[in-house]
Amino acid sequence: MTTYFNERTGDRVELDGRSARLDSLDNWTRLGDDEPNPPVVDDGILSRPSLAGPRADQGPGQVLVETTPPAAHEVPTQDTPPVELTPVTQAPANEPRQPAKSGSKADWQAYARTRAKDSNEEAEIDGLTRDELAARYGGDS
Repeated sequence: MTTYFNERTGDRVELDGRSARLDSLDNWTRLGDDEPNPPVVDDGILSRPSLAGPRADQGPGQVLVETTPPAAHEVPTQDTPPVELTPVTQAPANEPRQPAKSGSKADWQAYARTRAKDSNEEAEIDGLTRDELAARYGGDS
């Protein structure tokens, strides 16, 4: 396994062998096994603030999620606060997302079970149609 580190962006890539392309680029460095990432070099261009905000530390095979995702109708601009990324293992326990009104009955049943107030209400869920579930549990999507 060969590990490369991009000194300008902070990207770390692991490959099953060497890459002639990455070896030839001056901003990529080969790292030894378990060698920590070197500091990111401020090149004046790629280190400018971006809409994505600062990079979160991402370990090998780790997935990052948006901690505070923007609302569906929001379009990010330079004035929008940066999006924070959190590793999935530390992601906050957000409320389950409501399925689309056209979502499957199984999706609506799973969502309804998270919203049911008691066992009697949960028992009724299997007998409702998808449209009834959407109407009862928020079919405004």
